[in-house]
Amino acid sequence: MQKLGYCRRTAKKTGFSTEPKVMALRKAFAEEAITWTKERVQRQMFTDEVWAMGGAHTTSFVIVLEDGSERYLLECLQYKYSKAPAWIFHGNIINKRKGPALFWEKEWGSINSTRYDEHVLSRIAEFLVEHADSRYIFMQDNAPSHRSYETKINLLNRGIKWIQHPLYSPDLNLIEHVWNWMKNWIQEHYYEAQYRVDKLLLEQLRRIILEAWEAVPDSYIQSLYDSWWRRCQAVIDANGGPTKY
Repeated sequence: MQKLGYCRRTAKKTGFSTEPKVMALRKAFAEEAITWTKERVQRQMFTDEVWAMGGAHTTSFVIVLEDGSERYLLECLQYKYSKAPAWIFHGNIINKRKGPALFWEKEWGSINSTRYDEHVLSRIAEFLVEHADSRYIFMQDNAPSHRSYETKINLLNRGIKWIQHPLYSPDLNLIEHVWNWMKNWIQEHYYEAQYRVDKLLLEQLRRIILEAWEAVPDSYIQSLYDSWWRRCQAVIDANGGPTKY
């Protein structure tokens, strides 16, 4: 393969857009955000939901005979489970540490603007009231329940100061890296969460996810906040396009 000019690479994840308007908005946001002071960045609350489920997180590779005769041996396959247990987990980071987090309970149903306000924004509002002197600022991604008119009214009614996160900008939402850290931690510490997904009970998965969240060190979150200006510069250099972050 090398003689033919091929090499092995990990596929890039989706999540960016090459739409000129989106790229322009990303660049404009980065040009403004790169001027934020250290104190201003620390006041920014980065939030997100993630589907947390079992299964391997990091890319797996196998070595097999070139003729492909071993390609489908059991030890060379990585299974995907269509009915794997899963939770929606919502968390946020603020001031270089973890903020409030919650599991989206099964009986709540799907996430819409009303339920998002009832279960998530209500907790965010309580947290901000408790830390009123810190003047924290809320930021969320552009999921339908986040960007709806109803949610904008709810944010106003709850007195939550917020800014709009640019579209298709996972590199500018620091908590995205926290999810990856947690998935790696789970993969390292729990064999059954990676290789025995179909045997994993929902309550077991819940406990494992919570352990991973609590295990995220403040020093790691601090390093994410410290990377803010490099991220913004990377977006500017890419004219709003995708970055290594």
